[in-house]
Amino acid sequence: MKVAIVTGAAKPDSIGHGVARGLQAEGMQVVVADLYEEGFATLPGCTCIRTDASDPMAVDAMVEQAVKTHGRIDVLVNCVGGSWGITAADLRAAPPRGFRGVTNCTLEDWRTIIGANLDSAFYFCRAVAPHLKKQGGAIVNVSSIAARKGIPPGAQGSSGPYAVAKAGIMALTKQLALELGEYKVRVNCVAPGVIASGRLAKVLAISGKDQGPEGPLAQIPMGRVGTVEETAALIVALCTDDTGYMTGAVIDINGASYAA
Repeated sequence: MKVAIVTGAAKPDSIGHGVARGLQAEGMQVVVADLYEEGFATLPGCTCIRTDASDPMAVDAMVEQAVKTHGRIDVLVNCVGGSWGITAADLRAAPPRGFRGVTNCTLEDWRTIIGANLDSAFYFCRAVAPHLKKQGGAIVNVSSIAARKGIPPGAQGSSGPYAVAKAGIMALTKQLALELGEYKVRVNCVAPGVIASGRLAKVLAISGKDQGPEGPLAQIPMGRVGTVEETAALIVALCTDDTGYMTGAVIDINGASYAA
């Protein structure tokens, strides 16, 4: 049985949760890394491990525990992240009000958001690479439309550092695809637009029903936001043999909000 690690999957209204359930449906054993322990009970059949993904030692320990329990790793999906932080309090709170760009954020903001998004993906990719090299496998990193467009001044519920971190994930994906290709490890990236997750609900609660984290929802050409289910389905497909020759790709799922 293939073994998949999914980070940031414990919240039932998250993309990661949908990915974990989708990989289970594909017959994989799923190991979840998250700080949101309340959500562990919503993932029956998964091995759930409390993990601070921005702490490299915690990541290494989590991967070691996953291998000790299940004997191998075949898939990694990096869904963990956040526009304003991933501490226990952040996971339960609304986003802070006001626009935070790269010129007005605090150093703590910068380090927290980069750590939650880019550093966490790097730590997990580095930790699982030796195991994936043994038999091949797949990594999917989750970026954002924010990496393509940036966050416009005045927007709330996201941040400039978030856009920078998610752009870094795109570059990380391409570099890893080059380094791991000879080991039959595929590395791809999915960049969602505005998705109807729990994060979006929190953003709309402070910005108004028509203002998403990247700007007015009316600007989406398809006339609607995306769903967790259709985003998760794309990610799951990239973890299977159906996409066996695809690597180093960044795939946008944004209702034509940005045509890369």
